[in-house]
Formats: sequence, structure tokens, C-alpha cells
Amino acid sequence: MKKIVVRGLLIVAGIAVVAGGGFFIWLHSMMPAKEKRISHNNDAVIANINRQLRGINLEKVRSKKKFIEQKSLDEIKEALASKKITHEELTAYYLLNIKDYDQSKKGNNAISEVNPQAIEEARKYDEEPSNLELAGIPVLAKENINTNDMPTSAGSYALRNFIPKNNAKVIDVLKSNGAIILGKTNLSEMSHYMSKKNPSGYSAKKGQTTSPFDPLVISPLGSSTGSAVAMATDMATLSLGTETAGSIVAPASVNSVVGYKPTRGNISGNGVIPITYSLDTVGVITKNVKDAAEMYNSATNNKEEVDFNKDAIKGKVVGIVKSDDKDFDNKLLKKLEKIGAKAKIIEVDESDIDTPFILKNDFEKDLNDYLKTNNAPIKSLKELVEYNKKDKEVRMKHGQSYLEDAVGVKSDDAKVKKIINNADKLLNKTLKDNGCDVLVAKNNSSALLAATAGAPEVSVPFGLSGKEPVAATFFGKVNDDTKVIELAYSFEQLTKLRAIPHK
Repeated sequence: MKKIVVRGLLIVAGIAVVAGGGFFIWLHSMMPAKEKRISHNNDAVIANINRQLRGINLEKVRSKKKFIEQKSLDEIKEALASKKITHEELTAYYLLNIKDYDQSKKGNNAISEVNPQAIEEARKYDEEPSNLELAGIPVLAKENINTNDMPTSAGSYALRNFIPKNNAKVIDVLKSNGAIILGKTNLSEMSHYMSKKNPSGYSAKKGQTTSPFDPLVISPLGSSTGSAVAMATDMATLSLGTETAGSIVAPASVNSVVGYKPTRGNISGNGVIPITYSLDTVGVITKNVKDAAEMYNSATNNKEEVDFNKDAIKGKVVGIVKSDDKDFDNKLLKKLEKIGAKAKIIEVDESDIDTPFILKNDFEKDLNDYLKTNNAPIKSLKELVEYNKKDKEVRMKHGQSYLEDAVGVKSDDAKVKKIINNADKLLNKTLKDNGCDVLVAKNNSSALLAATAGAPEVSVPFGLSGKEPVAATFFGKVNDDTKVIELAYSFEQLTKLRAIPHK
């Protein structure tokens, strides 16, 4: 009998091991592929930079580090106004950073393109000073945003050399306010709608963007990965990103910078390679909240009059949306109470928000519209899918399951509207029922609710968890941008927990 029992236990144990192994294999198949140091086109980016820096006193540029490195927009404007730095030196400093740190062998690979006229544009502001809001300020743009002097690819190999005839409207608005579009940033290919295996920050065009805090270990998250990493590592003063559902606040959170996704439509999405026109939103990623608000106002006609009062959060009711990280929630609760807010942890059931349906419903028709409208070399999603199959290792290294699944999908736009409307109702009801002025959540844990409703979000650095940055992401009702910004600013000023990575 004892032998039978032992044999039975061994059989059960064997089954458990096999089953466990099978579960592990299944679980692994559902996860993104492991990140690897892969970078493309670095030599071309560096050659572009070297050409522009020829004849410039680079030691003098490097000596201006104390006036530029990790400085706010206001600080840089002051340094320019007081002649401590010139526009040429400012732009050259960032170009040197891109060359020496981002495009080097073990760089973070956040930058995909550099404006070949950046130094020339900067010199014009030295020759003719301007009072424009962003006069001569270097700005980076995510590479799904049209620029008529640099490629716009969304990371796709098929579009790697595609230069649209027209800028996206947001680029024209920024340039009209004085911005120098310094370059483009890498992203999770097709705004992270390539395949479930595609690592955050990987594109066929540029390769893998890595975390500056723990490369290849901490995911830089996506899809506005390059814009967030570029801000963390100081590759420009300001940057543009886009979000469908978490693609600004997620990378901003894990790279310890500020991500601001405004109310949907407040910044024009015209000229942006889409996943879905129903949800896609252009926003900003910066080093602090005030910079985010000021850049937003330079990118749109829907300007916000923000009162930058560091005590604004005192006495306000803040609902902490319960996450799966109890320690974080409790730490945030204590911090909010310490700085004078009335905080409480609340639960929100987001299970009925079927955002994936919207993506799959809209992707083919919206992408086809963009490709045809902008006369891209690829005219349809179906053509893109077939093109990628001809060289899978180069063009679709991690597969293209999302692309393939979206081909030929029958649209149900009425259902899309219902999902968005229900998300908006849930957000409003949550705020009202809990008597909250604003909601806050860990990183992007409530991004589906805010993004689907089209509501404003601002992620604010909240220190480190081990080596990994975390953030408190504030959000509120649609069109409550000013309130969300003011409370996020107050929280930032009363905590000051941004972490800066070592180069």
C-alpha cells in the first residue's frame, strides 16, 4: 500500500510539473518578447548631427550644461533672455546629448530622426529675437506625427522613409509659436498595435528604446516610449506624445517624467497615424507639470488659464482608485493626507469598458484613411500586412497579430459610441458618488477609464519602487483640464519626488 501511495504521489507530482510547465509556456506566450539592444539608423542620425555641429565650439557648448541640463522651460527661457546661453548653444547641447548618450552603443535609442535644419533654425532666433511663447525652444515629436521635413513612420519598416507633404496641425501650431522641432522619437510600432509579443519601445524602423533606469530589465512602456525616455535623459526641452489608452501616462510614469493627456480633441489629431480616431489624443511629455501646461497652451487654441498655486490640493477630496498594489495605494493615501488633501481609497469596476473592441473596430478604416489622405507608399492595412510578410525577421520581428486580426473587420460604430458614453458616465458617477474633486491612480492603472471617456490625465512622479519609477496619475471629468493640472501641480510641488537617471 505504501508503494502504491508513493507511486501515486510521484504521478501527481509529475502531472503537476508538466501542467505547471505548460502553464508557464502559455503564460510566456502571452507576454511581450524579452528586450534586446537593437538599434538601426544610428550612423545616419550621428552624421546629421556632426554636419550641423561643424564649426561650433563644442567645449563652450558643454560648458553651458549648468544652464540647460534638466532645467524647466522657464529656467531655459530666463537663461536665453539673460544671454547666459544662445539658441544655437541650446540646440547644439541637445544634439550633443543625442549623439553622445542616446545614439551611442549602449544608449537608450529614444531618438529616431533629427531635423537637418535644427541649428540653422536656432541661429535665426539669435539673429532676430522673438517674443513667441516657445521662441527657439527645441521640441521632440513622436514619430507617428506628420512632419514635412522628417519621416513619419509609426515605427513601420514600410514607412521608414515616408515624408508627408504636410505637417500635422499640432506641428504647425507649435512652429507658429516659435518651437524648433528638433527631431522625432521612437515608439512602440504602430502605437503598440502591432502584436502582443512586441516589446514596449520596439519598432522595425529604429529598434529597441530602453529604460534609462535599468535597461533591458525595466520596460520603458509605450507607445510614446521615446518621448518619455528623451525627457528623462534630457534630449530636448519638451516633447509631444500620443495616447489611445495609456500611451502617454504609462511611459511617463515609468520614466519619472510628467505626462499630460488633455481632453480628447483639445489638441488637433489631424496628420497623426492612427489606431482609432475615436480615442487617439495628442498630448505632451515634459519634466514638470508647469512645462506640460505651458507646452499644451502652445500646441492648441483651447488654452487653459492655470493658477499655479502649490497649495491648491489642500482641502480637496481626492479619490484613490484601488490598484493591485496595496502598499502603493496606502503610501499615496498617507502622502495626500500629509499635504492637506482629504483622501480615500475607492473601488471602480472598469470591466465593462471594452476598449479593445474600439481599437479593432476602427483600426483598418482609420489607418486606410490616413494612408490614402497622405499619399503614403502603402495604401491600406491589407497591403501593409502582405508587405511585412515578405521579410518577417526585419519587418515583423515579433509578429503582427493585431494587424492581421483587424483586416476585414465589420464595423459597429454604434457600439463604439456606446462604450465611450458608458465610460464617461462611469467616470462622472464615480466622482459624484464619492464626492471627489479629482481621482488619482497608480501609473496607468485606470487609463482605460480616463482614455475611453476622453478625460484629462496628468501623471506626476512619485519616487521609486526599487529601481523602478512610479507615478500618481490624476484625472477628472471631460474638460476639467484646468482643475486636474492645478491639483497635479500642487501635488508635485508639495512632494517633489521626481527621480533622474544617471547617464
